Formats: sequence, C-alpha cells, structure tokens
Amino acid sequence: MLGLTKSRFAGKKLFVILFALLFTTSLLNAQDTAGLMKKIQMMNDESAKKMVSGDEAGMWEIYADDVISMPSYEPMLKGIDACKESYKKMNEAGMKMTAFKSTVTDIMQSGNLIVDIGTYEITMTMPQMGDIPWTDNGKYMTIWEMQDDGSLKIKVETWNTDVNPWEEMQKMQPPPPPAPEGHEGHQH
Repeated sequence: MLGLTKSRFAGKKLFVILFALLFTTSLLNAQDTAGLMKKIQMMNDESAKKMVSGDEAGMWEIYADDVISMPSYEPMLKGIDACKESYKKMNEAGMKMTAFKSTVTDIMQSGNLIVDIGTYEITMTMPQMGDIPWTDNGKYMTIWEMQDDGSLKIKVETWNTDVNPWEEMQKMQPPPPPAPEGHEGHQH
C-alpha cells in the first residue's frame, strides 16, 4: 500500500510540475506577444510620421528588398524598387498625405515571421479634388520578417478600405433634374 501511495504522490507531483511549466510558458508567450505588439505599433507610428513629413528615405528603411505590396485597386508590386516607383507616381500626381494612423489589433508569430493585423485612418489631398482633404479608413495586414540582428523588415503588406468608393462617387453625383411640369411620365 505504501508503494501505491508513493506512486500517486509522484504522479500528482509530476502533474503539478507540468501544469506550472505550461502556465509559466503561456504567461511568457503572452508577455512576448504584448512586447512585440508594442514594438510594431511604435515602428508603425514612426513610419507614419516619416510618410506625412515626406521623409521618403526613412520610410523605406523598414522594407525588405524583396517586399511584396498589394495595395487596394492596384496590381501587386514586387520588390522595393517597384514600390518606390509607385510612390513616386503618386507624388508626381500631387497626392499628399496629411495624416496617417494605424492601430495594431492582432499579432501572430510563426518562426521568424510576424503577422501584424490592424486598422488605419489616412487623410490626403489631391489636386483633382481641389486639395480638399479626403479621409479614408480601413484594415491592413503586414508580414514582418525578423532579421538576424533582431530588427524587423516588412516582407508583405496589403490594405483595403472600409469605404465603398462606388457609394462615395454616387454621393458626389448631382441629383437628376426635375421632370418638366405637366409631363409626369406621359409620352406623346
């Protein structure tokens, strides 16, 4: 009977040790995720400042050379040079970013890749719209790659608007002219 009691005690002790190990690991993982989320939010905030201020060289520092960008309403861009060319065309067209804010909502990590999911709000002006500020909001997903030195680089990015552009265009259309009086749908 004494051997059976020792065996139960050893089993309970092993269970408690395993439970404590799993609990500690999950707490450390939660702390790592929270720290990573904070780090990425800070990087996103710094990048937004650079975009709004026009610091193009600084803006591209966090992009991998082989980045893939998938913007709304445009073809996929492969490589940092293609992204820079697209950005240059926006600037040449007179598009100016006046405010940008992204908010990290979720982080997922697998190996050296971190998925950053969140929301954004952007305000821009364009000469075609009389330089009247235009605001858009939506969601994004960025895949960051951890570099050997511990830094992060954007490997893949995509975003799309929450605003339906066709509805917005319809709002800008003038109303149809009123029907002439006395001809309410009658054909002659």
